[in-house]
Amino acid sequence: MTSVAGAVRRRLHRLRLDRRPLPLVEVTVGPWVPGWVFRLAACVAVGALVLLAAGRTGLLPTIAVGAALLLAAWAAARPGPGPAHVAVVASAVILLGTGTTPFDAAVLWLAPLGYVAVRLGWWASWLGPLARVEVAALGRAAARDAVVVLATFPVALAAWVVAGRPVAALVVLGFVALAAFAWIIARRHDGR
Repeated sequence: MTSVAGAVRRRLHRLRLDRRPLPLVEVTVGPWVPGWVFRLAACVAVGALVLLAAGRTGLLPTIAVGAALLLAAWAAARPGPGPAHVAVVASAVILLGTGTTPFDAAVLWLAPLGYVAVRLGWWASWLGPLARVEVAALGRAAARDAVVVLATFPVALAAWVVAGRPVAALVVLGFVALAAFAWIIARRHDGR
């Protein structure tokens, strides 16, 4: 038993001493996007979401700008979906103060920006500032995200047309349509 172990050890030692040089390998990299672009875009999207929501209300501009800058700084310091989620909730709370009935139709055109802010936050959390992402790698996720964002606009346009008229049934129908669409698109989404 020990002679077998000794033979194996000698063989491994010889293999280490007789290493051959590694073959030359060529790697081509397609067009890429630097990681800092995602971080910058996430900061801008988070701040813009809060500012656009605050623009629909009589909220003091200093409070709105302060909240937007605070959330953008948080997104810059700790990139991730957390600041974007807080911005979405803050925007919803701000829009509750608009006083329009039955709801402010701006919610539907701010929803795509909220979705984009959350997705950019997710990408920023996984990429360092010096990282590079090939455009081909972004293709699949970008196609799905574009479908979600572009499908929201017709519903938002329809809601904008009937805004100010008491059509609560259409509001419920639009909410159900968006929830069903999001479930269909995102049900197989594993967070990537």
